[in-house]
Amino acid sequence: MQILKKYPLLILFAAFLIITSIADMFVSRREFSEMENRYLEQRPKFSFAQLWRNEYTPKYEKYVNDQFIGRDGWITLKSVSESALGKIENNGIVYGKEHHMFEYYRTTDERRIELNTGFINKFIGQYGEKTPITVSIIPNSYEILDDLMPAGLENIDQQAVIAKVYSELDSRAKTLDLEPVMRRAVAEAKKNNPQSFPGTESQIYYRTDHHWTTLGAYHAYRAFIQSRGLQAVELGALEPLAYYVDGFYGSYYSKCKLFSAVPDTIEVYDIPFDSITIDGEEKSTLHDLSKWTVRDKHAGFLWGNNGLTVIKSENNLNHAEGETSRVLLIKDSYGNPFAPFLTYSYDEVWVIDLRSLPQKMSELMEENSFDDVLILYNFMNYASDTNVAFMTY
Repeated sequence: MQILKKYPLLILFAAFLIITSIADMFVSRREFSEMENRYLEQRPKFSFAQLWRNEYTPKYEKYVNDQFIGRDGWITLKSVSESALGKIENNGIVYGKEHHMFEYYRTTDERRIELNTGFINKFIGQYGEKTPITVSIIPNSYEILDDLMPAGLENIDQQAVIAKVYSELDSRAKTLDLEPVMRRAVAEAKKNNPQSFPGTESQIYYRTDHHWTTLGAYHAYRAFIQSRGLQAVELGALEPLAYYVDGFYGSYYSKCKLFSAVPDTIEVYDIPFDSITIDGEEKSTLHDLSKWTVRDKHAGFLWGNNGLTVIKSENNLNHAEGETSRVLLIKDSYGNPFAPFLTYSYDEVWVIDLRSLPQKMSELMEENSFDDVLILYNFMNYASDTNVAFMTY
């Protein structure tokens, strides 16, 4: 008792370690964390060789950290305590107004931007004479929702960088500036729904994720189609096809684990189609419906980031008898909710994700003809993606 009175914190801490260690022995190991949206470290296989090279101990430490009993609860407790202290940033995510989260983005890779612009120029030089090419870089949420950002953050001026990229592109390509489009869309959404919280059906960017919403993607689609002199489907015509997926905690939440985060609602349109093939395999649905019930719900759009997706339909409002119009969309994950809208303006929609393209771009361009090519990337991905180089192969 004297020792307990003299060193209470030390005794309690030792007891805590013993109890949690014993309890940890009887808890089953998890492979995936729904809260963090990632696979957890599993027990590494022991070998004296790895131990000698100091490879085993770091792996085992990661394993213990990931599999610690009650990990989700400890993460929540950390978030609660930090909020109580007034902290507005965690793990690169900043907490804004109306429950919005934003990227803390004060530096960018200028060299990568320069390289990617060069790769696109090479693509334009190869194919821009016979095929109209449009390049569009999507502003990420903090650039557009700046009124919801904490004061004095001093993030990178996305629009200035985007304008510089556009000025350096081969003149044979057209550019589509989405900054004013997104700002008008946000203003329109606020007008239609003055109480923007929760307002999930009128948001242009998600609160807890880095993507634009389906509505944001629609506004960009309409701007692109109008720039090509074609007819776009009206939003009102799509409303009967809409359904909603609740409980979406996106990539920003997965980084910061804010305990008071308000989940997003994903809007999906059940757009009709004749066929959809992904890397040669035919699918029966436009989206992966099984993803609507798991944590990474956004991965359900268009079955995720696959190499080559081809959608054929009879939706085309611009269809000419006896002709088949095709559009090629070269995109990142922002393009997944965007692509289905294109079925209303082209007979065939070809979608490429360079991260997993199953063939050379040169082969695809030689074997097929396209009425339009749209290169669509979000700003932060454009500034970091090393796969744009595959556009030139």
